[in-house]
Amino acid sequence: MNEIAAFLDARITEDEKAARTGTLPEEVWGARGWYEPARVLSECEAKRRLLRFALADLGEPHGSSVLKLLAGPWAGHGGYRPEWKA
Repeated sequence: MNEIAAFLDARITEDEKAARTGTLPEEVWGARGWYEPARVLSECEAKRRLLRFALADLGEPHGSSVLKLLAGPWAGHGGYRPEWKA
């Protein structure tokens, strides 16, 4: 798995774990308490499917473009790399 794919997999796994344990941080569920664990888990599954699709079915440059778009919401994360900006 390439670096951006590994980064995405780790972030999705973190969100899944937080949704299952009820520990989603405020930046995920919002200041007004908008939070539904089932929705977060569904979103994580959709992201995983897009990740697999980008890696397995899309060639360059489209696969990389999809991965960069998926990584965008985590631009503030310490592991996000500037070259991933879409």
